[in-house]
Amino acid sequence: MEDTESASAEFETRADDAGIETENSAFNVLVSHIVGILERVESTPSLDLCIYRVPLKVRNINEEVYTPHLVSIGPFHHGNERLQSMEAQKLIYFKKLIQRGDMRLEDYVGLIKKQQGKIRRSYAETYRNNSPLNSDDFLTMILVDAGFIIELLLRFNFHELRDENEQLYKPWLWNDLKHELILLENQLPFFVLKAFFKITFPSSPDNFPSLLQLTFCVFWSDNAQNKLPNFEVRHFLDLIRTLYLPMSKRLPPRATEEFKFLRSATELHEAGVRFRVGSSKCLLDMKFSKGVLEIPCFKLENKTIPYIRNLIALELCHYPHDSYVIDYFIFMDYLINTPKDVDLLVRNGILVNWLGDSGAAATLFNNLYQLKNISSVDGAITELGSDVVVIWKGWGAWLCNYGGKMVVSWYSGGSDRIGNDNGCGGGGTATEETVVIEVATTMDGFREGGWGAIGT
Repeated sequence: MEDTESASAEFETRADDAGIETENSAFNVLVSHIVGILERVESTPSLDLCIYRVPLKVRNINEEVYTPHLVSIGPFHHGNERLQSMEAQKLIYFKKLIQRGDMRLEDYVGLIKKQQGKIRRSYAETYRNNSPLNSDDFLTMILVDAGFIIELLLRFNFHELRDENEQLYKPWLWNDLKHELILLENQLPFFVLKAFFKITFPSSPDNFPSLLQLTFCVFWSDNAQNKLPNFEVRHFLDLIRTLYLPMSKRLPPRATEEFKFLRSATELHEAGVRFRVGSSKCLLDMKFSKGVLEIPCFKLENKTIPYIRNLIALELCHYPHDSYVIDYFIFMDYLINTPKDVDLLVRNGILVNWLGDSGAAATLFNNLYQLKNISSVDGAITELGSDVVVIWKGWGAWLCNYGGKMVVSWYSGGSDRIGNDNGCGGGGTATEETVVIEVATTMDGFREGGWGAIGT
């Protein structure tokens, strides 16, 4: 009896020990799992980061303009079933490209494998269906996508390289494909393409175009300023943004006070402001002098909406303190409230409305209104925000309200400023009487006692 009880106690002890070991094993597995998750998390964003998912708040405004429907480039939409029809074509182009050079497939794999860490750090995340892409899948995706894009550029620029009855360059398909190459979520880092191009053509003749030159030819219609391909870009969408910026490498500083434009183009016109199309090819080159608001011509067409939206998303994510493109479109949004505003700008050559309908054009700009709640607009167009003559009495502002002051006129030269009680402004030497004279000579359209409110 005693032997039986002793054996039973020993069995229970072993069972308890086994339970503890099992519990400890499960605990250790959990700890290891969490450690693995934490190891994949960077405490600070990498300097290589340049490709993002569109913020949900922005995407919800118009999801279609951020989503590829034809081809997936990079990890964000990789594996999407509705994009699978293009995968075979991508493989054909990739195979053809590596056959053009003297390098083996192993050389391409080795090149991408060496840069895998930097490539991964270029993306805000490398997830598909909430699971990380494993190393082999990620490398294969980058290889195929890079080869496809370079072969695509080559065939666009050198027609003799195209196959008979090539489909991708049919206008109806090419326009859609080109559009999807500039989607923020559909990018490859440009340094990957450059490395891939260099290994394919290591000893090309001096007159052979660079990768950036080939890319310029694809997006030639966006290069209104005829910029030379002598600068660095992070990816295709970043190139488009760079083409919109001024020629000068040194952009003017943006103001630190919030800019709130109050009146539409029609209201400004009724108040005496005249509109004139600017000769500059840079959209940001706006001027206001002697009652004339000069704005460069902007062509509004069907491709405009996705271009605008994706450029805006890029600036929100990557250039929050240098969002010059956002500033421009918010400025134009304030000018355009109704179809009458569109008609006014069209008559003056500032807008070329290829949408055909003034209402559709007004809606396009009005739908950008949500940007004012997403982006902090610091100074809008810098050329207009500098060197202002202001009044600060309680009189309705017809141009804009800037930092609590009523801005009446902008000057391109170094005019004086008059500060106000809230500490904003330059505190110049001009007098209130001077302001009245300046306003009266530059904007002669105000009526019905508007001037009487000044100085009272």
